[in-house]
Amino acid sequence: MPSNEERRQAAREKLAKQNERRESDARRRKIKAGAIAGAVVIALVAAGCYIWLPQGPRGPLRVGAEDRFKETHTTCDYADANPVADARKSIDSQPKTIADNRKQIEDRIAALPPDQKEAMKDQITAANEQLDEAEKAAALLAQKRPEIDKLEALNKTVGKPDGKDLPTTGTMSGTITTNQGSIGYELDRSKAPCNVETFETLIQAKYFDNTPCHRETANKGDGKTSKGLYVLQCGDPTGTGVGGPGWQSPDETPTFLKGDDAPTQPGQTPSVIYPAGTIAVANSNQQPNPQSGQPGRFNTGGSQFFLVYQDTTLPANFSVIGKMDDAGTKVVQEIAKKGITWVPNPNATKPKPGQPAEDGKPTQPVNITSMTLA
Repeated sequence: MPSNEERRQAAREKLAKQNERRESDARRRKIKAGAIAGAVVIALVAAGCYIWLPQGPRGPLRVGAEDRFKETHTTCDYADANPVADARKSIDSQPKTIADNRKQIEDRIAALPPDQKEAMKDQITAANEQLDEAEKAAALLAQKRPEIDKLEALNKTVGKPDGKDLPTTGTMSGTITTNQGSIGYELDRSKAPCNVETFETLIQAKYFDNTPCHRETANKGDGKTSKGLYVLQCGDPTGTGVGGPGWQSPDETPTFLKGDDAPTQPGQTPSVIYPAGTIAVANSNQQPNPQSGQPGRFNTGGSQFFLVYQDTTLPANFSVIGKMDDAGTKVVQEIAKKGITWVPNPNATKPKPGQPAEDGKPTQPVNITSMTLA
């Protein structure tokens, strides 16, 4: 039978073991609680990031980032086009259209009394001369059918821009190398991001390489309400003025250009001054005609562009994509000094005998051998 001392010793040992177990359990609970607290903190931090950082859905910082992105990007709609089909249709239809117009004039003249015929002699002559020019222009376009057919194959190799999230800031510099000299230039996305994207796409596809500058103008205007029209027009691989890629760019009005004193007719776009050195996109836009009911035509920019070599007055319909450098502007001015050769055009005034042409093709041919971006 154990003694009292042995029983007390056993009790002390049992109590010590109980205390040791309690302390061990307490340590485990403390460690577990710390782990849980750490996990909670991490979860809260992660949740905070999810809410406040750009990765979170509509969190303040994300909203700010989205707003900043929207301020510096845009979306552009490039409408499909088929300039080759349009040109072929024009080639086939123009002879009949011109013949019908001649017949209408003849019938109207025949119905006039002799005194009215005499009074309208100058008008009749002018109308017939205009039809003569239209007939010559149609014949020239028909001769270019092989070039137009080649454009169809070229256009199949160039996809139109995606148009999504295009930057509206930044510039790109490059060089137009021609047989008349090199023209340095800069494209500016802030002025016309959609059209700049078009030209970046076409330049990278070498669309302008080995193409002519098909038109030159030197229209002096009246010196008061108009500064005139002074441009070298390029960018059509066919050299006819009807060519372009398989899409059209949206209009981007140059609101930053200064207006001039030219009067504006109701429904027409006010005129502005395109400064020397400007590069602008040509288009075939047309204002609506309330009298005939003919609707307007807009957003028709393509690959053709103006190199403005002297301050020019035009309606604010032509998107500005950039500018030439000073040396490049001088190259175009030297080209202009070599003169213009008249090309039949029913939409332009034929020069009188002995007077220089104000609209036509460069007398000294201008060919782009390459157009590149740095």
